[in-house]
Amino acid sequence: MLIHDSDGNEIADIVLSVKQRAVLETGEEIVVIYHTPQTLRYVLGEKTGTFVLRKTGDRITVRDAAVLRRYAELQRAIKAAREAH
Repeated sequence: MLIHDSDGNEIADIVLSVKQRAVLETGEEIVVIYHTPQTLRYVLGEKTGTFVLRKTGDRITVRDAAVLRRYAELQRAIKAAREAH
């Protein structure tokens, strides 16, 4: 799903579960908690964080764009590390 900041700028395209999307459709916020998978911590280091998403109009927005960017970078790094092995 494409996520925007509060100004409408595109931040990242991330995967959300069916359940997460359903909650957003009700107007509720969701909190996404993330961390580096244990098996990749020796390669990528330990990275953790949280961000809040909500649906505003027809867009999903994030409160803290910097945290979402870090999450998206981690997802790309995880994918690259898994493909390398």
